[in-house]
Amino acid sequence: METENNKQVVKTFFTLLNEKKMNEAFELLSEDLHWWILGNIAVSGDYDKRKISLGLKMLHRSFDNFLFSFGDFTAEGNRVSIILESHAKRKSNGKSYNNHYHFLFTLKDGKIEKVKEFFDTVHAVWVEEA
Repeated sequence: METENNKQVVKTFFTLLNEKKMNEAFELLSEDLHWWILGNIAVSGDYDKRKISLGLKMLHRSFDNFLFSFGDFTAEGNRVSIILESHAKRKSNGKSYNNHYHFLFTLKDGKIEKVKEFFDTVHAVWVEEA
């Protein structure tokens, strides 16, 4: 039962982000959140709840119609793995953004406590260029 509940928390998190219900989405994040993003680009590194919340809000400010579409879910115990794809258009230069992600979530007491985020950093940098 815990595994299914954890999968639902993750699905709800991304659904709320897609609906631009940011504050509701952020309520699913633990106060002790640790979010790590792959790579050596500007957004790579470690984030706490405040910093990742600001970063996720920037997605909707920087892109038109930023949406995640769901792929595979796998869950075991307190961990949920999800494959996602994003679609958007960069406001500053009109480039289409279509990235692919793997997220590994760790949950505790119904809240997202740890996240490891993997995505195509080359594509992310390309869409930033003028």
